[in-house]
Amino acid sequence: MEGPEIDIAHFQKWKLSKAIIIETDMSEQVQQEAKECVTTGIDKASGSRGLNIEKACKFIKELMDRQFGTYWHCIIGEGFSFEIERQAKATLYMYYAGKFAILLYKC
Repeated sequence: MEGPEIDIAHFQKWKLSKAIIIETDMSEQVQQEAKECVTTGIDKASGSRGLNIEKACKFIKELMDRQFGTYWHCIIGEGFSFEIERQAKATLYMYYAGKFAILLYKC
């Protein structure tokens, strides 16, 4: 029995605690800015007790609202699935730090 195929580039990023974009429909420029917002928010909300998920989500949402208009939503967790109605070209699903999944979208 064979296991799933492993993407070595994704594994290396995961090992180094970098961001891995799984799915997006954003333009390249918006995608890069959103990725920076997410990494900044998670880094700012991380401390000796781990990640304060609520604080990180609030920071990311407020930053995206200021840069790209209102109605952004941010979900961070270790295991979830989703089915959402959203605005076109305004969705980012990524992993960060090898542990957290982040869903960022506008509706």
